[in-house]
Amino acid sequence: MIEDEAAAVEERIDLYVTIRSLFRDRPFDEAELGRRLVERGEHGHVSAPGEPDASLSWLVEAAVLGTDTEGFRVIADPDEAAERLAAAGDLPVETVRRRLLSALAAGDKDEEPRTLVRDDDTYAVVELGADEAVETALDRVHTAVTESDYRGVAVTTPGTNANRAQQLADRLVADGPWSKAGSTVAEGDDPDGELVFRLYLDC
Repeated sequence: MIEDEAAAVEERIDLYVTIRSLFRDRPFDEAELGRRLVERGEHGHVSAPGEPDASLSWLVEAAVLGTDTEGFRVIADPDEAAERLAAAGDLPVETVRRRLLSALAAGDKDEEPRTLVRDDDTYAVVELGADEAVETALDRVHTAVTESDYRGVAVTTPGTNANRAQQLADRLVADGPWSKAGSTVAEGDDPDGELVFRLYLDC
């Protein structure tokens, strides 16, 4: 693979991370993506000839994005994406996995985490996607409380995914120094949508 091709693949891997951070499993179109990228100062993905169309098409062919009548959406969590992106870009899987984890961690540090207050204590919100692997969420939990004064984290996930949130909490408690501080169920952003399960963990 020539140097320019390798650089293009790496940029598209980074774009996957950005898209996942911005939209999770929510659908989006090219115009919305372009606007959000410009807001973030990431002009390269929209100013280059043929972009972001070319990168989106490549990510669809790599099977980390899907398309339907609502637009594009992420269809692979980072663990799955590492293998698919490596195959599409003709790169070693571990090289891609390290780049994904590094980009995910950097993205989490750049963004001020959302918080929830419970019993006068502040918790950083860590959203657990319905199809997200527990191992992937573990890194984001640790990042959320690094160099902060938060009491811990509030893992939020659709109510039907509560069992996976409990699995994540069990892993954290087993590794220490985490402890479960309780849980609640609340309405999501859409009052008519699925309820959100919140699991609070003290650190």
